[in-house]
Amino acid sequence: MPLVVSRKERLIMKKNTDIPAHYYNEAADNVQHAHGKPLLAIDPHFPFTLTKFEFMTSLSQADYAHRHDYYEVLLISEGEGTHVIDFEPYPVQPPVFHFLSKGQIHFWQLNKPLKGYVLIFPDEFLGFPTSDVLRIHDFTFFHHVGHAPYLPVSQDEFTMMNALIEGIEQEFDDENKRSITVLRSYLHILLTNLNRLYRVNRPDGEATETSTLVREFQQLVSEHFLTEHSVQDYADRIGISTSHLRDTVKEITGYPPGHFIRQKLILEAKRILAHSNETVAEVGYHLNFEDSSYFGRFFKRETGMSPVAFRRQIRDQYRIAQE
Repeated sequence: MPLVVSRKERLIMKKNTDIPAHYYNEAADNVQHAHGKPLLAIDPHFPFTLTKFEFMTSLSQADYAHRHDYYEVLLISEGEGTHVIDFEPYPVQPPVFHFLSKGQIHFWQLNKPLKGYVLIFPDEFLGFPTSDVLRIHDFTFFHHVGHAPYLPVSQDEFTMMNALIEGIEQEFDDENKRSITVLRSYLHILLTNLNRLYRVNRPDGEATETSTLVREFQQLVSEHFLTEHSVQDYADRIGISTSHLRDTVKEITGYPPGHFIRQKLILEAKRILAHSNETVAEVGYHLNFEDSSYFGRFFKRETGMSPVAFRRQIRDQYRIAQE
């Protein structure tokens, strides 16, 4: 009897090979060398890395669109240009923090090379056994569609945050004694302080208070939006009624929960359309739409243009190469 593979299993197995990816375990291959020796020793099996742009090859400032399978916190102290993250341009105006979530597509358009700290880590690095400690999706600048992933800081704020990172650097550089527990705690302190600054300092008022339930919902959407499109799916996962989820999310954010599911679907559709050569039907299939024509209508309703028109416009705008 032939093996029967479900649609969901086919979707999970399907890999999009047209979008370049940078992997955490390859970071050690991208360190500059001097006199035959690497400028920084990176252990690809250690689940946290702290480095500087000055120590890394040009891949750390790549001018082509690509994804990462890890998170990045970037403290940029020198440099000039633009950082394009998921089709939005953000200025490089030091001192400034930029944040990259796993799976985001980004590239640099630089007039002057970057200097500053680079912290990279997989999502499991922040895991704690207790549920009352913040997780990766609890930080406003990670994974939240509509929240700009950059934070300009004053000189005083830069000095304070730089001192925190220097403490992390001191622990990380001691290869004989460095502790995952200590580094994880330091990183939580840094991210929590950055989250506080983000909520206060965002010039466009994007950062808003949220709730544990809303954070859990948004985290689940980020993890399961490819295969679960209904509000009922997420209410079932959380263990509450659909009406309670709708009312709470709407009260806290001003939007119904379906809005966030649609945003994630549209963002991923834009990523694939811009950076791959999949047909519109294949993109719809990748996003678990049974009917490609319905996907086209859904995309146009949410964005105001057809998938083909978006692909043409965004590739022209950012000069994305077409094969």
